[in-house]
Amino acid sequence: MAPYLKGNLGRAYNEEMERLESSDDWAVFIDHDSIAGLTRSWVDVIEEAIVFKPDAGAFVAVTNRIDAFWQRAEEADPENHDIGYHTRIAHERLARRTLLDITETKGFGGVCFAVSKASWKDAGGFAEGVLCVDHSLHFGLRRAGRRIYLLEGLYCYHRRRAFVGKLPADTPRVAHCPCRGAEPTPTVRIALPEARVA
Repeated sequence: MAPYLKGNLGRAYNEEMERLESSDDWAVFIDHDSIAGLTRSWVDVIEEAIVFKPDAGAFVAVTNRIDAFWQRAEEADPENHDIGYHTRIAHERLARRTLLDITETKGFGGVCFAVSKASWKDAGGFAEGVLCVDHSLHFGLRRAGRRIYLLEGLYCYHRRRAFVGKLPADTPRVAHCPCRGAEPTPTVRIALPEARVA
């Protein structure tokens, strides 16, 4: 992941995707300042969604601190950084058995997301840079006709600039990212099958 240290997270992500052997293989990316493993079932939640919708473009987690209002857990206090507090939310979220179609939004925040090698190729990979590389994948998947889903049962804690402040002004951003502007509200939910994750 050396390119990240030089300001190119998109290239690092692409290099990791290249390592997957099969187009049917999936990778899970987790931000350096987040915790996905708040429950023992977090991987099962992702795996269940993949089995249910294997042709999806990507699956994305819900979190506490993020620009996209629809990706924020409404019950989470964004200023509370107690891990026990967030673990309780994660366990409660497991009862939510729905996928929210977020394809038509302005792009997901890449706190924790899963993408297959096939859909990554269809999207044209990640753009180079640091900021908006997750959005570049989102819009590439949308152009390729792949659907993107929010896993409403998977909650991750995200520190997101708490305690450390804003990112440096020269942090490389993907050029001409269309993520700004009015944000549509996603409304299409799909229920997962009755079988529960372990």
